[in-house]
Amino acid sequence: MGMRDGLQLVFLSRHGDLRSGWRLLLFLLASAAVGTVLVGGLGSVLEAGETLDAFLTLCTVVIVTWILTRFINKKPFPAIGLWVHPRAGRELGMGLLIGFLMMSGIFLVMLGAGFMTVTWRELVWQDVVTILLLSLIFFAPSAVTEELLFRGYPFQTLAQGVSMLPAMLVMSGLFGIAHFRNPNATLLSTVNVIIAGLWLSLAYLKTRGLWLPFGLHLSWNFAQTSVYGYPTSGFAFTDRQLWSSSQNGPDWITGGAFGPEGGILATLAILAGTWYIMKSQILRAPEGIVTLDSVEDLPPPIAATGKGTGP
Repeated sequence: MGMRDGLQLVFLSRHGDLRSGWRLLLFLLASAAVGTVLVGGLGSVLEAGETLDAFLTLCTVVIVTWILTRFINKKPFPAIGLWVHPRAGRELGMGLLIGFLMMSGIFLVMLGAGFMTVTWRELVWQDVVTILLLSLIFFAPSAVTEELLFRGYPFQTLAQGVSMLPAMLVMSGLFGIAHFRNPNATLLSTVNVIIAGLWLSLAYLKTRGLWLPFGLHLSWNFAQTSVYGYPTSGFAFTDRQLWSSSQNGPDWITGGAFGPEGGILATLAILAGTWYIMKSQILRAPEGIVTLDSVEDLPPPIAATGKGTGP
């Protein structure tokens, strides 16, 4: 094997594709470059608030994902899990419903056990509509961004290099670390966020799409903050709450100032939600879709005939 062949093996797979490690490095470098222009540059010029900043971050991730998917992987952009197939709407709707029911279960248990009190904020209907719309505008881009980062191109690329289970563990661990520096984070809150990363990764794996994880992530945060008035991942977001709530039970149960994600009730809810998703016969991957790791564009292997090939 010559030096040229050795270098090719370092950068390219046996199919001639750029190896997953280099693709991940490109994703990081491109994200830093595009993010500097959009979030650092344009965001500073426009004096972006948290909502606009979240949108510019989403634009950064979408642009980088599109570039790498289209020009490095040579796949259409929906291959990362965004095909609009007949079951896409169902997956998104099921995600929204399941996430809402999981958080509702936590709320009912806390309320029934006397671990919290809720107080209506004396809002008129215009205030209610404004709060709900602004909450959706904020939480939707954030949920989409995190799913594209932790269940999208980086996760799926890593899975191509090290297989699915190690990729799930690595990305879920990074998901937990990303939330560890949030206000009021604890060891239990970090463990719960890691388990939530596995929950959302399995939702992708079950459907081979991001619609279900999007719905789960969005409705969990939206219900947690706007509907039930909890802190979300350590942030109070009091201006996005319909109710003022206070927890008076043990922090290891209620989550305390971090919100329900920091308590054991969230652990149980996430495990129950994961069990339902994996057992559900309604949720399944559609047939015939192109994914980031599919090999429909590769030529079939040449069958061995036992005959030599002439000059």
